[in-house]
Amino acid sequence: MADEPLHTATYMLTGADALAYEQATARYGAPAVAGLVLWLGLWAAAAWLLPSDWSGIAFGWGFSILVSILIAIGFVLALIGESIVQWLRARARIGAPVEVTLGEWPDRLELSVGNAPRTLLFADIREAVLTGAYLFVVSDGDVLIVPRRALPEEGALDALARRIAGMDKPPVVDPAPANA
Repeated sequence: MADEPLHTATYMLTGADALAYEQATARYGAPAVAGLVLWLGLWAAAAWLLPSDWSGIAFGWGFSILVSILIAIGFVLALIGESIVQWLRARARIGAPVEVTLGEWPDRLELSVGNAPRTLLFADIREAVLTGAYLFVVSDGDVLIVPRRALPEEGALDALARRIAGMDKPPVVDPAPANA
């Protein structure tokens, strides 16, 4: 029984899969939020540099609308910049489509990416992120992207995510006596 994997799947990973990972795991800390606020503040301050013929009376309706429009332009530019950064990271992660063979064992995942075999023990996995279309398995070395299309059986990807998280393991029983 232990000589065959629980599941085996072969699938193609593309840049779109890597982009899905970059978008799903994007986290923004305090410095990024502060930078965005300063960036938008600069766009709002730009309204003071425009002639009053364009902006209207300071703190009037026309001026307020102009400030709102400039903040919206700044926000759209920030979104475009973040999208470009995510696309570049995804392109660096998967430049060309690659074939992945995944073997699921009770305690590990065996994968072959291209022609490079690798074993990933469940104990070495730092995080497993399950989304509607993907399971992202993050370890110290890299990330394994498993699209739902790789395991088309109903609930197979969810079961793998639970197994990685340890939810399918029996509860640990404390050997200490209860009346100690």
